[in-house]
Amino acid sequence: MSVGFKPMRPGQEDAVAALVRQLPKDLNLDVQAKLTGESLRKAAGLVNVTVAEDSGLLLGACVWLMTFSTWRSTKGMYVVDLFVMSHARGRKIGERLLQAAAKLAQKEGAEFIKLEVDVTNEGAGRFYDRFGFGRHPNDELFILEEDKLKEFIGRKFT
Repeated sequence: MSVGFKPMRPGQEDAVAALVRQLPKDLNLDVQAKLTGESLRKAAGLVNVTVAEDSGLLLGACVWLMTFSTWRSTKGMYVVDLFVMSHARGRKIGERLLQAAAKLAQKEGAEFIKLEVDVTNEGAGRFYDRFGFGRHPNDELFILEEDKLKEFIGRKFT
């Protein structure tokens, strides 16, 4: 058995979505991922997915996209999700999967990687710490969810 790392092929979207939906369950998070194969198909051209595969079986996925930093004045890679099936952990698949995705992003001009980790996911924090990812206490995540987005878009400024 040899694990391969490559871009997601057409037809793998549903399987990748199922992997990502498993992530909060494995971490006992009180959230539910809404990702579907259809939403991945609709996001083609925006979202990249690199998969770890062994004999046709998906073992993991790295969902990522290109971004741009005005502070760095360069392109970067933004990791949306990185997930390896629990039975496949401990084999360096996550590390190799992230590395394979980073190589693809670098070919597109990425000079940095940015990502977020749930504050309760200490294992993920340790995982990224091992590779030299820095925590930036000056950055704070802000999100305008769908209902508030609609409200904002419809707002009249006087």
